[in-house]
Amino acid sequence: MLTFDEPSHTYAWHGKPVPSVTKILEPLIDYSMVNQEVLERGRLLGTAVHRMTELHDNDDLDESSLSPQMMQYLAGWKQFRADTGFVPETIEKRMYHELYGYSGTSDRTGVIKGKKAVIDIKKMMTLGAVIGVQLAAYKELHNLNSEGITERYALGLRPDGTYRLQAFTGNKDFSVFVSLLTVYNWRTQHG
Repeated sequence: MLTFDEPSHTYAWHGKPVPSVTKILEPLIDYSMVNQEVLERGRLLGTAVHRMTELHDNDDLDESSLSPQMMQYLAGWKQFRADTGFVPETIEKRMYHELYGYSGTSDRTGVIKGKKAVIDIKKMMTLGAVIGVQLAAYKELHNLNSEGITERYALGLRPDGTYRLQAFTGNKDFSVFVSLLTVYNWRTQHG
């Protein structure tokens, strides 16, 4: 059984800690040059945007409670859904990969351009290559359960109410993830 501790953002499989996709990707992400206050504000805003879109997709969002800033991010989400006809099949789905021993929570799956896709929602202007590696790990988690995901997208919601949808097609992305997982496991085992 997979459990998740929200305050520490940690997963456990039958009580044993397991690494998350985010944790495994840490060597590829360097925020050391970013002011800590700016980083924390960004993290909190990202969390709020994720929660807002989740509530919206579950028909449980009170839009009158949103700030003008959040309404802009919601406008981008609604426009994306209208433009693509996207209807979520899974929302914030937590999963564990029994073969590789990692866990993660994918933002959404659904059909885009006639193909099943996994989508990661971002509140940023730049959608870097590391997101492709992240999405490859989520795709593998979904397909372990025979969900038939073939496509990977990052959706950048912008503060002006627009969005940017970017496909990730790199055929080596999952190999990169497995390499990082191997290094993570080695470090864990050898201190």
